[in-house]
Amino acid sequence: MQISFSSELAHSMAVMLLELHAELEEFAYQHDQAADAADQLTSNLLGSASQA
Repeated sequence: MQISFSSELAHSMAVMLLELHAELEEFAYQHDQAADAADQLTSNLLGSASQA
């Protein structure tokens, strides 16, 4: 009984860690996309300002 509980607990924790890792990867991807968009917007604004 104890081995079964420990095994189930370890499995559940592994699944939770995999899900957390996937969430963190998605957050990092979205953060990078937002940073790239902000960089592009900044470049466009600075380019427009220098042309004016």
